[in-house]
Amino acid sequence: MADIYPNEAYPSDAAIAQLDATVDQQTGLPYVAKGTGPASVPSYEVQYNRRLQRQNRRLAMMTEGLVVDEGGLMIGVYPCNYTLGGQHKHFAGATAQAVPDNATRVVYIDSANALQIAGAYPVDVSTFVPLATVVAASGSLTIHSDVGWARMMVGPLEPRIGVSVAAETSDVIAVTFQLQDADGNPIARRWLGEIWLSDSDFGDLAATAPSGGLSVTTGQQLGADLVPDKHLKVISDASGAMTVNIADAAAPTFFVMVVGEGIGAPASAAITFN
Repeated sequence: MADIYPNEAYPSDAAIAQLDATVDQQTGLPYVAKGTGPASVPSYEVQYNRRLQRQNRRLAMMTEGLVVDEGGLMIGVYPCNYTLGGQHKHFAGATAQAVPDNATRVVYIDSANALQIAGAYPVDVSTFVPLATVVAASGSLTIHSDVGWARMMVGPLEPRIGVSVAAETSDVIAVTFQLQDADGNPIARRWLGEIWLSDSDFGDLAATAPSGGLSVTTGQQLGADLVPDKHLKVISDASGAMTVNIADAAAPTFFVMVVGEGIGAPASAAITFN
């Protein structure tokens, strides 16, 4: 179904005339007064260029990430700032990016801050910033801007879980899981997490439990261990944090995973005892 566009009406001529020499409060853009000419102070040229300069600065924000036709089946991309995966990033722009003829391509910035020209967008919308769909036919380009999708994104609606691992102290390593928003700011509310130890990243339960056990120091354990010293449920404290201590006198390596709030299981880096 084709898009439907409204037929917006203009205010009356009398209402428009009353705008002479006023400033639009929403944009800060001035209206030139009737009768302004070359001999006016400031002159019509100065007043008009003042408005254009301010207007162009406002419009510059709309060109961030804009994909344009550079001719010869080449596209360019304006620089832009964006937030992806809870991190603020800057894309420096691009020029002379080739597009194959007689093909349709999508243009986006990936999670590594690299420009991609591909046949389709990634499935996971949280891993890229959409910029445009480019249709090439017989040496000519038609560019459909998709930047609006990125501007309409509020970020992941779900929170995320941050993981921090403390240094080993007296054969104990503390691992803290913190509920966070999309920008990495703590979310102060309780949540239920299921924590387990593994010998590999996102692996099965560890073959051997830590010799000194697994204990909860921040938050509250819910019930008994699901598997002793390997798998347990924890309710965070009111600040959204939960901490478990892993104790071992030898030198094993563990990974700690958590799942909760419907979020995919974040994992710690490899935790190796000294």
